Amino acid sequence: MAETIVRLEAVKRRAFDLRVAQLGRGKITRTASATYLESDRRIEDVGYQLAMAGIRVTRCSAIPGAAAELRPAIAFDLAPLDDSIRAVDVVEIEPISLGQASARLMHRRVRWLPHSRVARDACRRLLRDEDAILGWRRIVWCSVGSLRAARTHVRLRPVVFDKAAVARQPLRWTYVRDGAIERWAFP
Repeated sequence: MAETIVRLEAVKRRAFDLRVAQLGRGKITRTASATYLESDRRIEDVGYQLAMAGIRVTRCSAIPGAAAELRPAIAFDLAPLDDSIRAVDVVEIEPISLGQASARLMHRRVRWLPHSRVARDACRRLLRDEDAILGWRRIVWCSVGSLRAARTHVRLRPVVFDKAAVARQPLRWTYVRDGAIERWAFP
């Protein structure tokens, strides 16, 4: 799946979420020591897009995996973990198409109610190419003790019995202009 695996180093961050959205599907892995990106794009494309975001890339052969004693937990937000918590934090990213995003924003639950002003403004920004939407799914791999400490900062649900729940998680959405992925990747 992954053609390119790179280690990311922030030099002067700017519009990281936008550049990641332009790369397409990918996976960002954050450990206590480094941040990595897996992409199916060529190294030249990844290097160019991330250089425009102020990120230095170094090609890697593999991403450090989760040790056997680490347990998965599903995260419901993109709040960064403290570096003292030894965890492998993985966010899968997928750009949401304009058609899918505008259809969801302009969907009315009750037919006779008008569209909300917030939804109309968000849809207008998408149509004018002033914003984009990224879909994300986050899994945190950490020890049981670290999980207890991490739950005070991040909304986590440990996966105990249903191991397939990790793959079945729906994509959550974030606007590119909010910079949530950048704040998570480079706290």
